Amino acid sequence: MPLSIFQTVEFYVVMVFIAAAVVGIAAMPANRGAARQQLIAGTLDFNATSSEPGIVAIVEECGKVTIYRFGLENVAESGAFSLAVTFIGYDVTIEERATYGRHNDRMATAAQATITGFAPERYHFLYRSEATGRNAAFTLNIRPGNRIDRLLT
Repeated sequence: MPLSIFQTVEFYVVMVFIAAAVVGIAAMPANRGAARQQLIAGTLDFNATSSEPGIVAIVEECGKVTIYRFGLENVAESGAFSLAVTFIGYDVTIEERATYGRHNDRMATAAQATITGFAPERYHFLYRSEATGRNAAFTLNIRPGNRIDRLLT
């Protein structure tokens, strides 16, 4: 008689609900944390040789990453270059923002900006230039001296 509970409909209904709860909990996405954003002013470079649009990311000391942007087009000396950086866990989205300025000024061909606040972990980056419709994705370990080069496609 003690094993007769395994033969009742109620037992199997309860087991189905428990199994559904376990599957539901296992399928929940990981908590990535709240998004935080940095707005970073960049520095224009007028002496760089013109090249294809691309970026170089170099990890500096103390959790800093310097982004060098090459192949800028139509950004004049009176214009500006900045980055809007969004962190969600270890995913980083970088939005390039360029103000073109007056067309009779000297034109910049490159720019750079330094992003702070990284932990010594592996981050997934998405760099977007909405003005040109180009982007690049890469993974970077935050260890001083690491470097990655990507063309914007």
